Amino acid sequence: MTLVGTVGRDAWTRQALCAGHPDRGAWFPENPQDAKRAKAVCRACPVSAECLAFALKTGQSEGIWGGTTPYERRRMRRAGLAAAPAAPLPSN
Repeated sequence: MTLVGTVGRDAWTRQALCAGHPDRGAWFPENPQDAKRAKAVCRACPVSAECLAFALKTGQSEGIWGGTTPYERRRMRRAGLAAAPAAPLPSN
């Protein structure tokens, strides 16, 4: 399973670094080390804000989205951050 496969082909997913990553399972980790690898890729991803906004809006309860774990997203929702808009993508 991949994140891009999960969300379809929205415009932002075409720019996601996870889309072509060879270790696709890292985004659905079974241990903390796998999560660290995925989060490192997310930190460099140009669409991590859009990815996180999607995960918060749609209540994704599994996987690494926008550099966050399910636990981190639950904390964000409780803090009222679920409605925070993503930064717009620059137009090319």
